[in-house]
Amino acid sequence: MNAPIRLSATSAPGRRAVSILACALACAALPAAHADDDVPAAPEQARYKLNGFGTVGMARSSDAKADYVFDNLQPRGAGRTHQWSSDVDSRLGVQLTANFTPQLSGVVQMVSEYRSDGTYTPTFNWANLKYAFTPDFSVRVGRIALASFLASDSRKIGFSNITARPPIEVYRLLALKDSDGIDAAYRSHYGDVTNSVTVLYGKKTVTNTRGVDVHSTGVAGVFDTLETGFLTVHAAYQVRDVDNQNPPLGRFMSIGASYDPGGWFTSAEYVKVINFSGTGVKATRAAWYINGGYRFGNFSPYVTVSDLKPLTNTGQAPVAQRTYATGVRWDVARNMDLKLQFDRIHLGENSFGTLQNIVPGTKPGGQVLITSILMDFLF
Repeated sequence: MNAPIRLSATSAPGRRAVSILACALACAALPAAHADDDVPAAPEQARYKLNGFGTVGMARSSDAKADYVFDNLQPRGAGRTHQWSSDVDSRLGVQLTANFTPQLSGVVQMVSEYRSDGTYTPTFNWANLKYAFTPDFSVRVGRIALASFLASDSRKIGFSNITARPPIEVYRLLALKDSDGIDAAYRSHYGDVTNSVTVLYGKKTVTNTRGVDVHSTGVAGVFDTLETGFLTVHAAYQVRDVDNQNPPLGRFMSIGASYDPGGWFTSAEYVKVINFSGTGVKATRAAWYINGGYRFGNFSPYVTVSDLKPLTNTGQAPVAQRTYATGVRWDVARNMDLKLQFDRIHLGENSFGTLQNIVPGTKPGGQVLITSILMDFLF
């Protein structure tokens, strides 16, 4: 079962149909997500749907001695390499969804974005088949996105998020975004409450910025989403064996919630990760954010506070920072928005935080100012 996208904040109630379209772009939607699903698909003829999404963005960093990146698999960013960089947020994606029978469907999603090898070579983020045994129970096989975060399904769909990007402190803690394997999902209903549980098993290889392939096997997770009224609560727990760790076991857990009654909106999330170095040093990190804002017609101003800190001493410089962000989203058209966001990053003591490509000899700590201008669109 492909769960609906968990947004850090949705668009205005009058444009809720547009948000639903964005959800459809990011995942193989449940049967009820398509407007024409009241009419059963003819078993002898497949139905296909092609959609796309993209973001054109520029980010500027005040720090010329290090690069600001959103994803830890991006080798360069804004700051040292280029004061203004389009690599941090820009991407283009297309998705093909096929309904072969009323029970059997498939989805393929290809995304072009800045990769660990410094190119924009398109990659398949999703490629799976789903069989729905009942409207509430389904199984998927293939490449499946991991529902690790509240906004996992929409993190690449800029139009589905109020903010310029999901909070970096939280969303870069897990490089593993999808898995090649199988999952099963079951949805239950209790009055106005809907609860969806997904269990997953698979494997995945990720190439880091040094060109090294990191193999994760035994990727197993359970993901739960509860929805009632304007409230969404999401929790996840995941384990995996990573070949560059000793011991190989890595663990991830998260819990988050969003509440959006229409005029105002808020969301919050907490995550914790446990990994080991190749020499057996345990590294435990925790991160959280809280976001909120209000809608004034087509304009949605917001503020976000996010924090990342280590919970264990690894004997190396800690990865610690806190960010205060403020911005505004302007819905200029039915399928297009413009965003302006300012981030003030406070690096932890003796820490470079999440900055990368640091000039040797640079003094840790201090503050970094990030300015982001983006345009998101659907097609």
